[in-house]
Amino acid sequence: MKLLAGILLLCLPLAAAALTGAEVAAKAREQFAASATFSAHFEKQLYWAALEKTQKLQGQIYTSKPDRFRVEVDAGDLVVADGRAIWVYSKKNQQVVVSEYNGEVRTPWQILLDYTAQWTPAGVEETRLGGQACYLLTLQPPGGGGRQLKVWLERRRWLLLKVEERDESDNLTTYTLRDHRLGPALKPSLFRFVAPPGVEVIDRRGDGQR
Repeated sequence: MKLLAGILLLCLPLAAAALTGAEVAAKAREQFAASATFSAHFEKQLYWAALEKTQKLQGQIYTSKPDRFRVEVDAGDLVVADGRAIWVYSKKNQQVVVSEYNGEVRTPWQILLDYTAQWTPAGVEETRLGGQACYLLTLQPPGGGGRQLKVWLERRRWLLLKVEERDESDNLTTYTLRDHRLGPALKPSLFRFVAPPGVEVIDRRGDGQR
């Protein structure tokens, strides 16, 4: 009987070992590194704890490695970067500000590649988000402190589904992504901006960068 039980156990498939937070982060970075382009619909929500106020906006984001991206907000505002300059267009103010590109605006790649490489994984769990099986990765900044980052990653393709960052003042910034496309053909015109007629252009670049 013991021999039979042992044979049956050997025939059963082995349970997959649970992934650590570092392994989940590494797999996500590998996925994003493998795709030269990316697009998705996003929703951004800002919550100010002191004011108990919430602001929401949504739109579409396109990125092309290493430093080109376009963020379209449904209200008509636009941010475009071509790797040399960045245009921030306000439809309401009929104004666009052009600056030298210095990487201050983070793309989804940078959120994963920078945060998951520099922050310390504090925990990982399997959960579901919007009906999708995913990993929830909790990260802490170097040196600790009151900031915390949570990243939800789809289990099958390691897609970035949601990012939630809480700062020292308990303010909360949340990004939710859907309709992901990895490696789509993106037109070069997506990463150029031409000011519409009548729009004020404020150019803050040096003469050598124009």
